[in-house]
Amino acid sequence: MMASIKLKKRFLFPIGALLSGLLPLLGLELVLWAFNIAAPETVVDRSFGFGQYQPLFIPNKDQTELRTSQNKSLYFGTQRFAKQKWKTEFRMFFLGGSTVRGRPFTVDTAFAKWVELELNARSPDNTTYQSINCGGLSYASYRLARINQEILQYDPNLVVLATGHNEFLEDRSFTAAKANQTDVSPISSWRSVNWIRSLAGDDLESFKTNSEKRLPANVTARLDAKSGYASYQWDPVWKRDVIGQYRESITEIISQCQTKDIPILLVCLGSNLRDCPPIKSELPLTLSNTTRQKWLNLFDQATRHRDNPSTALKFYQQCSAITEEHALLHYRIARCFEQLGQNQAARKHYLLSKDHDICPLRLTEQMDRVIRELADQFDVPLVDGRRVLERASAHQIPGYEMYIDHVHPSIAGHQLIATAIVQQLIKSKLITQPDDFFTPDYAHMYQTQLQERPPSFFTNGLRRVQWLENWARRDRQQQELKPFDLRGRLAKADRLLGFSELDRVTIELTKALDQYPTAYPAIVELALQRRRQGDDYHANFVLSWLAEHSAPIESPNTNQALGLSSN
Repeated sequence: MMASIKLKKRFLFPIGALLSGLLPLLGLELVLWAFNIAAPETVVDRSFGFGQYQPLFIPNKDQTELRTSQNKSLYFGTQRFAKQKWKTEFRMFFLGGSTVRGRPFTVDTAFAKWVELELNARSPDNTTYQSINCGGLSYASYRLARINQEILQYDPNLVVLATGHNEFLEDRSFTAAKANQTDVSPISSWRSVNWIRSLAGDDLESFKTNSEKRLPANVTARLDAKSGYASYQWDPVWKRDVIGQYRESITEIISQCQTKDIPILLVCLGSNLRDCPPIKSELPLTLSNTTRQKWLNLFDQATRHRDNPSTALKFYQQCSAITEEHALLHYRIARCFEQLGQNQAARKHYLLSKDHDICPLRLTEQMDRVIRELADQFDVPLVDGRRVLERASAHQIPGYEMYIDHVHPSIAGHQLIATAIVQQLIKSKLITQPDDFFTPDYAHMYQTQLQERPPSFFTNGLRRVQWLENWARRDRQQQELKPFDLRGRLAKADRLLGFSELDRVTIELTKALDQYPTAYPAIVELALQRRRQGDDYHANFVLSWLAEHSAPIESPNTNQALGLSSN
Protein backbone atom coordinates (compact mmCIF):
# COMPACT_ATOMS: atom_id res chain seq x y z
CA MET A 1 0.00 0.00 0.00
CA MET A 2 2.74 2.44 0.99
CA ALA A 3 4.58 1.61 -2.20
CA SER A 4 1.46 2.40 -4.24
CA ILE A 5 1.03 5.77 -2.52
CA LYS A 6 4.67 6.62 -3.11
CA LEU A 7 4.29 5.70 -6.77
CA LYS A 8 1.25 7.99 -7.16
CA LYS A 9 3.10 10.85 -5.47
CA ARG A 10 6.01 10.21 -7.74
CA PHE A 11 3.84 10.89 -10.80
CA LEU A 12 1.42 13.45 -9.35
CA PHE A 13 4.10 15.76 -8.00
CA PRO A 14 5.72 16.61 -11.37
CA ILE A 15 2.29 16.89 -13.00
CA GLY A 16 1.16 19.28 -10.29
CA ALA A 17 4.36 21.25 -10.59
CA LEU A 18 3.87 21.50 -14.34
CA LEU A 19 0.27 22.68 -13.94
CA SER A 20 1.32 25.21 -11.31
CA GLY A 21 3.89 26.55 -13.71
CA LEU A 22 1.33 26.80 -16.50
CA LEU A 23 -1.29 28.59 -14.39
CA PRO A 24 0.26 32.06 -14.84
CA LEU A 25 0.45 31.48 -18.58
CA LEU A 26 -3.16 30.27 -18.71
CA GLY A 27 -4.20 33.22 -16.57
CA LEU A 28 -2.42 35.63 -18.90
CA GLU A 29 -4.09 33.97 -21.90
CA LEU A 30 -7.55 34.40 -20.32
CA VAL A 31 -6.91 38.05 -19.46
CA LEU A 32 -5.70 38.81 -22.99
CA TRP A 33 -8.79 37.11 -24.43
CA ALA A 34 -11.14 38.93 -22.03
CA PHE A 35 -9.79 42.36 -22.97
CA ASN A 36 -9.23 41.48 -26.66
CA ILE A 37 -5.51 42.15 -26.47
CA ALA A 38 -2.89 40.66 -28.81
CA ALA A 39 -5.30 39.07 -31.27
CA PRO A 40 -3.50 37.16 -34.07
CA GLU A 41 -4.45 39.85 -36.57
CA THR A 42 -2.57 42.55 -34.63
CA VAL A 43 0.87 41.07 -35.27
CA VAL A 44 2.70 40.41 -38.51
CA ASP A 45 1.55 37.25 -40.29
CA ARG A 46 4.53 34.87 -40.26
CA SER A 47 2.49 32.01 -41.72
CA PHE A 48 3.45 32.86 -45.32
CA GLY A 49 -0.20 32.56 -46.38
CA PHE A 50 -0.58 28.97 -45.17
CA GLY A 51 -1.58 29.62 -41.56
CA GLN A 52 -4.74 27.86 -40.45
CA TYR A 53 -5.67 30.69 -38.10
CA GLN A 54 -5.04 33.63 -40.42
CA PRO A 55 -8.06 34.15 -42.73
CA LEU A 56 -8.05 37.08 -45.13
CA PHE A 57 -11.40 38.40 -43.89
CA ILE A 58 -12.71 38.53 -40.31
CA PRO A 59 -16.08 39.74 -38.92
CA ASN A 60 -16.45 43.07 -37.18
CA LYS A 61 -17.65 43.35 -33.57
CA ASP A 62 -21.36 43.21 -34.32
CA GLN A 63 -20.89 40.36 -36.83
CA THR A 64 -22.63 42.30 -39.63
CA GLU A 65 -19.62 42.94 -41.82
CA LEU A 66 -16.48 41.18 -42.98
CA ARG A 67 -13.28 43.18 -43.37
CA THR A 68 -9.69 42.48 -44.28
CA SER A 69 -7.72 41.24 -41.30
CA GLN A 70 -5.41 43.93 -39.95
CA ASN A 71 -2.19 42.08 -40.64
CA LYS A 72 -3.34 40.96 -44.10
CA SER A 73 -4.26 44.55 -45.03
CA LEU A 74 -0.52 45.22 -45.26
CA TYR A 75 -0.48 43.11 -48.40
CA PHE A 76 -4.06 43.17 -49.67
CA GLY A 77 -5.40 46.61 -48.81
CA THR A 78 -8.56 47.04 -46.74
CA GLN A 79 -11.84 45.72 -48.13
CA ARG A 80 -15.28 45.47 -46.50
CA PHE A 81 -18.51 43.75 -47.43
CA ALA A 82 -21.73 42.73 -45.69
CA LYS A 83 -21.76 39.33 -44.04
CA GLN A 84 -25.28 38.76 -45.34
CA LYS A 85 -25.59 39.38 -49.08
CA TRP A 86 -28.71 41.14 -50.36
CA LYS A 87 -30.71 39.58 -53.18
CA THR A 88 -30.02 42.63 -55.35
CA GLU A 89 -26.25 42.45 -54.81
CA PHE A 90 -23.84 41.01 -57.39
CA ARG A 91 -20.66 40.17 -55.49
CA MET A 92 -17.37 39.80 -57.40
CA PHE A 93 -14.03 38.71 -55.93
CA PHE A 94 -10.89 39.67 -57.86
CA LEU A 95 -7.98 37.36 -57.08
CA GLY A 96 -4.33 37.92 -57.97
CA GLY A 97 -1.13 39.73 -57.08
CA SER A 98 -0.06 43.36 -57.05
CA THR A 99 -1.49 44.03 -60.53
CA VAL A 100 -4.96 43.16 -59.24
CA ARG A 101 -4.33 45.35 -56.22
CA GLY A 102 -3.56 48.26 -58.55
CA ARG A 103 0.08 48.80 -57.69
CA PRO A 104 1.96 51.08 -57.69
CA PHE A 105 -1.23 52.94 -56.77
CA THR A 106 -4.15 51.57 -54.74
CA VAL A 107 -7.27 49.45 -55.11
CA ASP A 108 -9.23 52.62 -55.90
CA THR A 109 -7.82 52.74 -59.44
CA ALA A 110 -7.38 49.00 -60.05
CA PHE A 111 -9.42 47.35 -62.80
CA ALA A 112 -11.61 45.66 -60.15
CA LYS A 113 -12.85 49.09 -59.04
CA TRP A 114 -13.40 50.28 -62.62
CA VAL A 115 -15.47 47.13 -63.32
CA GLU A 116 -17.64 47.91 -60.31
CA LEU A 117 -18.09 51.54 -61.32
CA GLU A 118 -18.86 50.69 -64.95
CA LEU A 119 -21.40 47.99 -64.13
CA ASN A 120 -23.19 50.24 -61.64
CA ALA A 121 -23.17 53.08 -64.19
CA ARG A 122 -24.61 50.77 -66.85
CA SER A 123 -27.29 49.10 -64.73
CA PRO A 124 -30.78 50.65 -64.94
CA ASP A 125 -32.30 48.43 -62.24
CA ASN A 126 -31.66 48.10 -58.52
CA THR A 127 -28.81 45.60 -58.88
CA THR A 128 -25.72 46.69 -56.95
CA TYR A 129 -22.36 45.43 -58.21
CA GLN A 130 -19.54 45.14 -55.70
CA SER A 131 -15.90 44.32 -56.42
CA ILE A 132 -13.90 42.89 -53.53
CA ASN A 133 -10.19 43.21 -54.28
CA CYS A 134 -8.11 40.21 -53.18
CA GLY A 135 -4.88 41.25 -54.88
CA GLY A 136 -1.96 40.37 -52.59
CA LEU A 137 1.48 41.91 -52.93
CA SER A 138 3.92 39.28 -54.22
CA TYR A 139 1.29 36.53 -53.94
CA ALA A 140 1.84 33.67 -56.37
CA SER A 141 -0.87 31.33 -57.64
CA TYR A 142 -0.19 28.48 -55.22
CA ARG A 143 -1.12 30.70 -52.24
CA LEU A 144 -4.06 32.23 -54.09
CA ALA A 145 -5.64 28.77 -54.19
CA ARG A 146 -5.85 28.94 -50.38
CA ILE A 147 -7.42 32.39 -50.53
CA ASN A 148 -9.92 31.18 -53.11
CA GLN A 149 -11.07 28.44 -50.74
CA GLU A 150 -11.92 31.12 -48.22
CA ILE A 151 -13.73 33.55 -50.51
CA LEU A 152 -15.98 30.81 -51.87
CA GLN A 153 -17.59 30.80 -48.41
CA TYR A 154 -18.81 34.38 -48.90
CA ASP A 155 -21.49 33.71 -51.52
CA PRO A 156 -19.71 35.18 -54.58
CA ASN A 157 -21.52 35.64 -57.87
CA LEU A 158 -18.20 35.67 -59.71
CA VAL A 159 -14.48 35.05 -59.19
CA VAL A 160 -12.02 36.87 -61.48
CA LEU A 161 -8.49 35.46 -61.52
CA ALA A 162 -5.49 37.38 -62.92
CA THR A 163 -2.09 36.04 -61.89
CA GLY A 164 1.32 34.96 -63.18
CA HIS A 165 3.97 37.62 -62.62
CA ASN A 166 4.94 36.51 -59.10
CA GLU A 167 5.58 32.84 -59.80
CA PHE A 168 9.38 33.16 -59.91
CA LEU A 169 9.63 35.88 -57.29
CA GLU A 170 9.51 33.69 -54.22
CA ASP A 171 12.35 31.35 -53.43
CA ARG A 172 10.34 28.49 -52.08
CA SER A 173 10.09 24.76 -51.70
CA PHE A 174 6.39 24.19 -52.20
CA THR A 175 5.80 21.06 -50.13
CA ALA A 176 8.20 22.00 -47.35
CA ALA A 177 6.76 25.50 -47.01
CA LYS A 178 3.21 24.21 -46.61
CA ALA A 179 4.23 21.55 -44.09
CA ASN A 180 6.34 23.93 -42.02
CA GLN A 181 3.64 26.58 -41.82
CA THR A 182 1.03 24.04 -40.78
CA ASP A 183 3.26 23.12 -37.84
CA VAL A 184 3.58 26.75 -36.73
CA SER A 185 -0.08 27.74 -37.15
CA PRO A 186 -1.58 26.56 -33.80
CA ILE A 187 1.04 28.44 -31.79
CA SER A 188 0.34 31.63 -33.74
CA SER A 189 -3.20 31.69 -32.31
CA TRP A 190 -2.03 32.00 -28.69
CA ARG A 191 -2.50 35.56 -27.51
CA SER A 192 0.29 35.30 -24.99
CA VAL A 193 2.67 34.40 -27.82
CA ASN A 194 1.40 37.32 -29.91
CA TRP A 195 1.72 39.65 -26.91
CA ILE A 196 5.37 38.69 -26.50
CA ARG A 197 5.89 39.13 -30.25
CA SER A 198 4.38 42.62 -30.10
CA LEU A 199 6.71 43.55 -27.24
CA ALA A 200 9.59 42.37 -29.44
CA GLY A 201 8.54 44.73 -32.24
CA ASP A 202 6.52 42.31 -34.32
CA ASP A 203 3.32 44.34 -34.03
CA LEU A 204 1.88 45.95 -37.15
CA GLU A 205 2.83 49.55 -36.35
CA SER A 206 6.47 48.66 -35.70
CA PHE A 207 6.54 46.59 -38.86
CA LYS A 208 5.16 49.46 -40.95
CA THR A 209 7.77 51.82 -39.53
CA ASN A 210 10.68 49.43 -40.06
CA SER A 211 9.71 48.24 -43.52
CA GLU A 212 9.16 51.48 -45.41
CA LYS A 213 11.87 50.56 -47.89
CA ARG A 214 11.40 46.80 -48.01
CA LEU A 215 9.06 44.35 -49.64
CA PRO A 216 6.50 42.69 -47.33
CA ALA A 217 8.28 40.49 -44.80
CA ASN A 218 5.72 37.71 -45.02
CA VAL A 219 6.98 36.87 -48.50
CA THR A 220 10.16 34.78 -48.72
CA ALA A 221 11.20 36.58 -51.87
CA ARG A 222 14.57 36.40 -53.57
CA LEU A 223 14.41 40.17 -53.84
CA ASP A 224 14.67 40.35 -50.04
CA ALA A 225 17.46 37.82 -49.58
CA LYS A 226 20.92 39.17 -48.78
CA SER A 227 22.17 37.71 -52.02
CA GLY A 228 19.03 39.10 -53.76
CA TYR A 229 20.08 40.11 -57.23
CA ALA A 230 22.98 37.64 -57.34
CA SER A 231 20.75 34.72 -56.32
CA TYR A 232 19.06 34.75 -59.72
CA GLN A 233 20.90 32.49 -62.14
CA TRP A 234 19.92 30.55 -65.23
CA ASP A 235 18.09 27.52 -63.84
CA PRO A 236 15.88 25.73 -66.40
CA VAL A 237 14.91 22.96 -63.94
CA TRP A 238 13.66 25.48 -61.38
CA LYS A 239 11.82 27.35 -64.14
CA ARG A 240 10.15 24.15 -65.36
CA ASP A 241 9.04 23.25 -61.83
CA VAL A 242 7.61 26.71 -61.19
CA ILE A 243 5.59 26.66 -64.41
CA GLY A 244 4.32 23.19 -63.53
CA GLN A 245 3.22 24.46 -60.11
CA TYR A 246 1.53 27.41 -61.82
CA ARG A 247 -0.55 25.07 -64.00
CA GLU A 248 -1.51 22.96 -60.98
CA SER A 249 -2.55 25.98 -58.91
CA ILE A 250 -4.70 27.54 -61.64
CA THR A 251 -6.31 24.15 -62.26
CA GLU A 252 -7.05 23.85 -58.54
CA ILE A 253 -8.66 27.30 -58.38
CA ILE A 254 -10.84 26.58 -61.41
CA SER A 255 -11.88 23.22 -59.96
CA GLN A 256 -12.72 24.82 -56.60
CA CYS A 257 -15.07 27.28 -58.31
CA GLN A 258 -16.68 24.77 -60.65
CA THR A 259 -17.26 22.30 -57.80
CA LYS A 260 -19.18 25.05 -55.96
CA ASP A 261 -20.92 26.08 -59.20
CA ILE A 262 -19.40 29.58 -58.94
CA PRO A 263 -18.58 31.26 -62.27
CA ILE A 264 -14.91 32.10 -62.77
CA LEU A 265 -13.33 34.37 -65.35
CA LEU A 266 -9.63 34.29 -66.25
CA VAL A 267 -7.60 37.35 -67.26
CA CYS A 268 -4.42 37.10 -69.35
CA LEU A 269 -1.88 39.63 -68.13
CA GLY A 270 0.76 41.33 -70.27
CA SER A 271 3.90 43.29 -69.53
CA ASN A 272 6.06 46.18 -70.63
CA LEU A 273 8.16 45.09 -73.61
CA ARG A 274 9.47 48.25 -75.24
CA ASP A 275 10.44 50.32 -72.20
CA CYS A 276 11.69 47.55 -69.93
CA PRO A 277 15.22 46.21 -70.44
CA PRO A 278 15.79 42.78 -68.90
CA ILE A 279 16.66 42.98 -65.23
CA LYS A 280 19.55 40.53 -65.48
CA SER A 281 21.41 38.93 -68.39
CA GLU A 282 24.04 36.18 -68.36
CA LEU A 283 25.90 34.18 -70.97
CA PRO A 284 25.61 30.38 -70.77
CA LEU A 285 28.19 28.77 -68.50
CA THR A 286 28.88 26.23 -71.25
CA LEU A 287 30.75 28.79 -73.39
CA SER A 288 34.52 28.46 -73.43
CA ASN A 289 36.58 31.44 -72.30
CA THR A 290 37.72 32.09 -75.87
CA THR A 291 34.19 32.01 -77.26
CA ARG A 292 32.90 34.14 -74.41
CA GLN A 293 35.54 36.79 -75.05
CA LYS A 294 34.76 36.80 -78.77
CA TRP A 295 31.07 37.33 -77.98
CA LEU A 296 31.86 40.18 -75.58
CA ASN A 297 34.12 41.89 -78.13
CA LEU A 298 31.36 41.80 -80.75
CA PHE A 299 28.84 43.09 -78.22
CA ASP A 300 31.14 45.98 -77.32
CA GLN A 301 31.58 46.88 -81.00
CA ALA A 302 27.81 46.92 -81.45
CA THR A 303 27.46 49.17 -78.41
CA ARG A 304 29.93 51.65 -79.89
CA HIS A 305 27.67 51.90 -82.96
CA ARG A 306 24.54 52.47 -80.89
CA ASP A 307 23.61 55.56 -82.91
CA ASN A 308 23.81 53.59 -86.16
CA PRO A 309 21.20 50.82 -85.77
CA SER A 310 21.99 49.17 -89.09
CA THR A 311 25.69 48.73 -88.25
CA ALA A 312 24.99 47.80 -84.63
CA LEU A 313 22.51 45.15 -85.74
CA LYS A 314 25.16 43.39 -87.84
CA PHE A 315 27.42 43.00 -84.81
CA TYR A 316 24.52 41.87 -82.62
CA GLN A 317 23.58 39.25 -85.19
CA GLN A 318 27.14 37.93 -85.08
CA CYS A 319 26.74 37.64 -81.31
CA SER A 320 23.49 35.79 -81.86
CA ALA A 321 25.23 33.32 -84.17
CA ILE A 322 27.47 32.36 -81.24
CA THR A 323 24.65 32.16 -78.67
CA GLU A 324 21.16 33.63 -78.37
CA GLU A 325 21.00 32.92 -74.63
CA HIS A 326 21.33 36.54 -73.52
CA ALA A 327 18.37 38.74 -72.63
CA LEU A 328 20.00 42.13 -73.23
CA LEU A 329 21.21 40.98 -76.65
CA HIS A 330 17.60 40.40 -77.74
CA TYR A 331 16.53 43.74 -76.27
CA ARG A 332 19.26 45.58 -78.20
CA ILE A 333 18.34 43.73 -81.41
CA ALA A 334 14.69 44.68 -80.90
CA ARG A 335 15.59 48.36 -80.52
CA CYS A 336 17.65 48.24 -83.70
CA PHE A 337 14.84 46.62 -85.67
CA GLU A 338 12.35 49.17 -84.36
CA GLN A 339 14.55 52.09 -85.39
CA LEU A 340 14.80 50.51 -88.85
CA GLY A 341 11.00 50.26 -89.09
CA GLN A 342 10.90 46.44 -88.87
CA ASN A 343 8.29 46.28 -86.13
CA GLN A 344 7.35 42.60 -86.33
CA ALA A 345 10.99 41.58 -85.94
CA ALA A 346 11.32 44.07 -83.09
CA ARG A 347 8.32 42.58 -81.27
CA LYS A 348 9.73 39.07 -81.67
CA HIS A 349 13.01 40.02 -80.01
CA TYR A 350 11.34 42.05 -77.24
CA LEU A 351 9.46 38.86 -76.33
CA LEU A 352 12.67 36.81 -76.47
CA SER A 353 14.35 39.35 -74.22
CA LYS A 354 11.57 38.95 -71.67
CA ASP A 355 11.76 35.15 -71.75
CA HIS A 356 15.57 35.09 -71.42
CA ASP A 357 15.61 37.43 -68.41
CA ILE A 358 17.55 35.68 -65.64
CA CYS A 359 15.36 37.48 -63.11
CA PRO A 360 11.92 36.61 -64.55
CA LEU A 361 9.59 39.14 -62.95
CA ARG A 362 7.38 39.16 -66.06
CA LEU A 363 5.01 36.34 -66.99
CA THR A 364 6.65 34.16 -69.65
CA GLU A 365 5.20 33.14 -73.00
CA GLN A 366 4.91 29.54 -71.80
CA MET A 367 2.85 30.68 -68.81
CA ASP A 368 0.67 32.77 -71.11
CA ARG A 369 -0.06 29.61 -73.09
CA VAL A 370 -0.89 27.74 -69.87
CA ILE A 371 -3.68 30.15 -68.90
CA ARG A 372 -5.16 30.01 -72.41
CA GLU A 373 -4.99 26.21 -72.52
CA LEU A 374 -6.73 25.91 -69.15
CA ALA A 375 -9.47 28.33 -70.24
CA ASP A 376 -10.15 26.07 -73.23
CA GLN A 377 -9.84 22.85 -71.25
CA PHE A 378 -12.34 23.89 -68.56
CA ASP A 379 -14.54 26.06 -70.81
CA VAL A 380 -13.86 29.17 -68.75
CA PRO A 381 -14.39 32.69 -70.18
CA LEU A 382 -11.12 34.50 -70.83
CA VAL A 383 -10.36 38.22 -71.00
CA ASP A 384 -7.21 38.90 -72.98
CA GLY A 385 -5.94 41.87 -70.99
CA ARG A 386 -2.57 41.47 -72.65
CA ARG A 387 -3.98 41.95 -76.16
CA VAL A 388 -6.16 44.84 -75.02
CA LEU A 389 -3.10 46.83 -73.94
CA GLU A 390 -1.09 45.72 -76.96
CA ARG A 391 -3.78 47.05 -79.30
CA ALA A 392 -3.58 50.38 -77.49
CA SER A 393 0.21 50.53 -78.07
CA ALA A 394 2.19 51.60 -81.13
CA HIS A 395 2.81 48.58 -83.40
CA GLN A 396 1.32 46.38 -80.63
CA ILE A 397 4.53 46.67 -78.63
CA PRO A 398 3.51 47.97 -75.19
CA GLY A 399 5.71 50.40 -73.32
CA TYR A 400 5.22 53.27 -70.91
CA GLU A 401 1.97 54.25 -72.65
CA MET A 402 0.23 51.30 -70.98
CA TYR A 403 2.60 50.12 -68.23
CA ILE A 404 3.91 52.24 -65.39
CA ASP A 405 6.84 49.86 -64.77
CA HIS A 406 7.77 46.30 -65.82
CA VAL A 407 4.31 44.72 -65.31
CA HIS A 408 1.87 47.09 -63.65
CA PRO A 409 -0.59 48.77 -66.02
CA SER A 410 -1.09 52.50 -65.90
CA ILE A 411 -4.43 53.76 -64.63
CA ALA A 412 -5.51 54.04 -68.27
CA GLY A 413 -4.46 50.42 -68.77
CA HIS A 414 -6.60 49.34 -65.83
CA GLN A 415 -9.55 51.21 -67.32
CA LEU A 416 -9.17 49.38 -70.63
CA ILE A 417 -8.91 45.98 -68.95
CA ALA A 418 -12.02 46.75 -66.89
CA THR A 419 -14.09 47.56 -69.97
CA ALA A 420 -12.89 44.33 -71.61
CA ILE A 421 -14.00 42.39 -68.51
CA VAL A 422 -17.44 44.02 -68.58
CA GLN A 423 -17.82 43.19 -72.27
CA GLN A 424 -16.87 39.56 -71.61
CA LEU A 425 -19.34 39.34 -68.72
CA ILE A 426 -22.10 40.48 -71.06
CA LYS A 427 -20.96 38.23 -73.90
CA SER A 428 -20.71 35.17 -71.64
CA LYS A 429 -24.06 36.04 -70.02
CA LEU A 430 -22.45 36.01 -66.60
CA ILE A 431 -24.48 39.12 -65.92
CA THR A 432 -27.98 39.83 -67.17
CA GLN A 433 -28.09 42.64 -69.70
CA PRO A 434 -31.47 44.38 -69.83
CA ASP A 435 -32.55 46.09 -73.03
CA ASP A 436 -31.89 49.48 -71.47
CA PHE A 437 -28.40 48.61 -70.21
CA PHE A 438 -26.61 51.95 -70.44
CA THR A 439 -23.28 52.83 -72.02
CA PRO A 440 -21.65 55.05 -69.39
CA ASP A 441 -20.01 58.41 -69.86
CA TYR A 442 -16.53 57.01 -69.32
CA ALA A 443 -14.68 60.32 -69.05
CA HIS A 444 -17.09 61.62 -66.40
CA MET A 445 -16.99 58.32 -64.49
CA TYR A 446 -13.18 58.27 -64.54
CA GLN A 447 -12.93 61.94 -63.62
CA THR A 448 -15.24 61.58 -60.62
CA GLN A 449 -13.20 58.68 -59.24
CA LEU A 450 -9.81 60.33 -59.78
CA GLN A 451 -10.87 63.66 -58.28
CA GLU A 452 -11.51 61.89 -54.98
CA ARG A 453 -7.87 60.79 -54.69
CA PRO A 454 -5.65 62.80 -52.29
CA PRO A 455 -2.76 64.94 -53.64
CA SER A 456 -0.22 62.35 -52.46
CA PHE A 457 -1.87 59.57 -54.47
CA PHE A 458 0.38 59.89 -57.54
CA THR A 459 3.66 60.64 -55.74
CA ASN A 460 3.18 57.63 -53.47
CA GLY A 461 3.01 55.53 -56.62
CA LEU A 462 6.43 56.82 -57.68
CA ARG A 463 7.92 55.93 -54.30
CA ARG A 464 6.71 52.34 -54.62
CA VAL A 465 8.11 51.99 -58.13
CA GLN A 466 11.49 53.41 -57.15
CA TRP A 467 12.15 50.60 -54.66
CA LEU A 468 12.14 47.93 -57.37
CA GLU A 469 14.03 50.12 -59.83
CA ASN A 470 16.78 50.72 -57.28
CA TRP A 471 16.99 47.00 -56.52
CA ALA A 472 17.08 46.13 -60.24
CA ARG A 473 19.91 48.64 -60.77
CA ARG A 474 17.91 50.61 -63.29
CA ASP A 475 20.33 53.51 -62.85
CA ARG A 476 22.84 51.41 -64.84
CA GLN A 477 20.33 50.95 -67.66
CA GLN A 478 19.42 54.55 -68.43
CA GLN A 479 21.15 54.34 -71.81
CA GLU A 480 18.96 51.34 -72.69
CA LEU A 481 15.85 53.45 -72.10
CA LYS A 482 16.99 56.55 -73.96
CA PRO A 483 14.12 57.54 -76.32
CA PHE A 484 15.01 57.33 -80.00
CA ASP A 485 11.76 58.74 -81.44
CA LEU A 486 8.84 61.01 -80.61
CA ARG A 487 6.77 58.11 -79.33
CA GLY A 488 9.43 57.22 -76.79
CA ARG A 489 9.85 60.80 -75.65
CA LEU A 490 6.11 61.33 -75.10
CA ALA A 491 5.68 57.90 -73.49
CA LYS A 492 8.30 58.93 -70.95
CA ALA A 493 6.47 62.21 -70.36
CA ASP A 494 3.16 60.37 -70.00
CA ARG A 495 4.63 58.04 -67.38
CA LEU A 496 5.97 61.01 -65.41
CA LEU A 497 2.52 62.61 -65.58
CA GLY A 498 1.18 59.47 -63.93
CA PHE A 499 3.43 60.22 -60.95
CA SER A 500 2.70 63.97 -61.07
CA GLU A 501 6.41 64.68 -61.64
CA LEU A 502 5.55 67.91 -63.42
CA ASP A 503 9.04 69.47 -63.54
CA ARG A 504 10.40 66.38 -65.25
CA VAL A 505 7.40 66.31 -67.59
CA THR A 506 8.22 69.79 -68.86
CA ILE A 507 11.81 68.72 -69.56
CA GLU A 508 10.60 65.86 -71.76
CA LEU A 509 8.02 68.03 -73.53
CA THR A 510 10.65 70.68 -74.23
CA LYS A 511 12.95 68.06 -75.76
CA ALA A 512 10.06 66.78 -77.88
CA LEU A 513 9.31 70.25 -79.27
CA ASP A 514 13.00 70.92 -79.93
CA GLN A 515 13.69 67.59 -81.67
CA TYR A 516 10.52 66.77 -83.61
CA PRO A 517 8.52 69.05 -85.96
CA THR A 518 5.36 66.98 -85.41
CA ALA A 519 5.55 67.18 -81.62
CA TYR A 520 2.91 69.90 -81.11
CA PRO A 521 -0.18 67.96 -82.29
CA ALA A 522 1.18 64.80 -80.64
CA ILE A 523 1.42 66.62 -77.30
CA VAL A 524 -2.13 67.91 -77.76
CA GLU A 525 -3.29 64.33 -78.37
CA LEU A 526 -1.45 63.25 -75.22
CA ALA A 527 -3.45 65.83 -73.25
CA LEU A 528 -6.72 64.71 -74.86
CA GLN A 529 -5.97 61.11 -73.93
CA ARG A 530 -5.44 62.21 -70.34
CA ARG A 531 -8.81 63.95 -70.45
CA ARG A 532 -10.54 60.84 -71.79
CA GLN A 533 -9.00 58.91 -68.91
CA GLY A 534 -10.57 61.34 -66.44
CA ASP A 535 -7.29 63.05 -65.58
CA ASP A 536 -8.31 66.65 -66.22
CA TYR A 537 -5.70 68.07 -63.87
CA HIS A 538 -2.71 66.75 -65.80
CA ALA A 539 -4.42 67.31 -69.17
CA ASN A 540 -4.87 70.98 -68.34
CA PHE A 541 -1.31 71.21 -67.07
CA VAL A 542 0.05 69.96 -70.41
CA LEU A 543 -2.19 72.26 -72.46
CA SER A 544 -1.39 75.31 -70.34
CA TRP A 545 2.33 74.61 -70.61
CA LEU A 546 2.01 74.12 -74.35
CA ALA A 547 0.16 77.42 -74.77
CA GLU A 548 2.99 79.23 -72.98
CA HIS A 549 5.89 77.56 -74.77
CA SER A 550 4.81 77.06 -78.37
CA ALA A 551 2.76 78.77 -81.04
CA PRO A 552 -0.43 76.77 -81.68
CA ILE A 553 -0.86 74.74 -84.85
CA GLU A 554 -4.35 74.82 -86.33
CA SER A 555 -6.13 71.45 -86.27
CA PRO A 556 -9.52 70.18 -85.04
CA ASN A 557 -7.89 68.40 -82.09
CA THR A 558 -5.82 71.44 -81.18
CA ASN A 559 -8.79 73.80 -81.25
CA GLN A 560 -10.88 71.35 -79.22
CA ALA A 561 -8.17 70.86 -76.63
CA LEU A 562 -7.35 74.53 -76.19
CA GLY A 563 -11.03 75.37 -76.01
CA LEU A 564 -11.60 72.81 -73.27
CA SER A 565 -8.50 73.95 -71.41
CA SER A 566 -9.80 77.49 -71.13
CA ASN A 567 -13.12 76.36 -69.63
